[in-house]
Amino acid sequence: MRAPLILCGCSMVLSACSPSEKAQTGDGLRSDIPLRTVDFFMKNDADRTEMEGVCTAWKGSQRPITSWPAVVTENCNNADTARYQLIQKREREKFKKQMGI
Repeated sequence: MRAPLILCGCSMVLSACSPSEKAQTGDGLRSDIPLRTVDFFMKNDADRTEMEGVCTAWKGSQRPITSWPAVVTENCNNADTARYQLIQKREREKFKKQMGI
């Protein structure tokens, strides 16, 4: 009766640590970047694209966002905001063109 309970408990403990979690070292995660504003990212597409790559790497690391460095969190938020503002600007210009304004 005790043996199945012990085996079940051991299997639960061992399954909690997957090999993919053990392999995550964080070597590919960058945090050596300066803080950038939304305006900077709107004017510099290359830097915004690079930052989106950094953000994708951090998101893929499956680390809680509260454990990210503040500069990464702020830059990811600013890059996303810049991207959305550029999309909205393009849509407004397209709409104005269609309206003949």
